[in-house]
Amino acid sequence: MKAIIRPMTDLAKKMDEIEHFCITESLPVYITKKGTGRLVVLGHEHYENLVSEIEKFKEENQLYKSLIQAASESRRGESQDVNDVLDELDAELRERENDDRQTERKVSG
Repeated sequence: MKAIIRPMTDLAKKMDEIEHFCITESLPVYITKKGTGRLVVLGHEHYENLVSEIEKFKEENQLYKSLIQAASESRRGESQDVNDVLDELDAELRERENDDRQTERKVSG
């Protein structure tokens, strides 16, 4: 990716140029102060895409962690029967539904 580097003073003096790189060309602009990196300016859409990608990686990472944990538990003989797990989930869902109904009755009653 092409690197755009500008001094801090360009934020005030050449904002239109920085905006062009960020919005039109979807490039980040690196802002320096006394030769040291200080800021990165991104277009809103570019920023939202980066945040979305990070969220996807977090979700995938959590899934992989869960799979690794499950594989380790299985190797140690700590696995559970699928039907037992499903029964536990059903019971938890029924309990949450009952709690929700009770809360609704208190609010509306």
